[in-house]
Amino acid sequence: GVMTTAARAERSERVRWMHSGSAGVEHLLAIPSVKGHSSVMTNARGAFSASLGEWGVFACMYFAKRVDEMRAAQRESRWIRTTVGMIQGKEMLVVGYGDIGQHVARRAKAMGMRVSAVRRTPEKTDPRDEHVERVVGFQSLKEAVAKADYVVVALPATKETDKLIDGDVLNAMKETSVLVNVGRGSTIDEDALVDALSNKKIAGAALDVFAVEPLPSDHPFYKLENCLMSFHCADLTSDYHDLALDCFIQHAKEYVEGKPFTNVVDKELGY
Repeated sequence: GVMTTAARAERSERVRWMHSGSAGVEHLLAIPSVKGHSSVMTNARGAFSASLGEWGVFACMYFAKRVDEMRAAQRESRWIRTTVGMIQGKEMLVVGYGDIGQHVARRAKAMGMRVSAVRRTPEKTDPRDEHVERVVGFQSLKEAVAKADYVVVALPATKETDKLIDGDVLNAMKETSVLVNVGRGSTIDEDALVDALSNKKIAGAALDVFAVEPLPSDHPFYKLENCLMSFHCADLTSDYHDLALDCFIQHAKEYVEGKPFTNVVDKELGY
């Protein structure tokens, strides 16, 4: 039957804890009654970071090794000898140095890359973190991207990060640099990125996430040669649901035992 407003309010008051099966929580915080609720919210931060860490490094290597040209030549039975790049010694800038950003950095550093980061709160960085050379705040984003060969975006979707990677930031990047996004599509101004890719203002982009998903089939990204797309499935490993459930079970145990939660979402900040 229909539940009265009073009954619904009473039931809502009984909710003590909400858990998100994903790391991103912007879809839940868009609901005013959820965002304003007094209960604690936890998320799956960390559960899928390894797969996204791999994809972040893979995307760099994809462009460095000129995979597109090699595959095209193979299809046409053409033997081509061409120079290839290395990621060793190259500069990676990680924008958003949370769990995912740190997983990318760790792997990039193991491959011999030099890693810097931009994050909202640079002081949160562990002083013992050996994978990153320097960490600066959002206000230094343009200066930071100007030095980078690869810019890996691993930001959550918040008011503050909306279109943070805009035309100005893209214009500050080197013409030889590549943009990689493993965070949320809303953090990039996609029109500005289409322009940057079409006019070769940057060398390429590797995108796992988009402002609108599924991305409409007439979107220019599909046709751009220098755009590598994966369909928000960089973390969709065969054990994705097991990983999500393991994370929930861990938090459920913490709840039952009255221990502090591993992952707590700041509803005001949005992550």
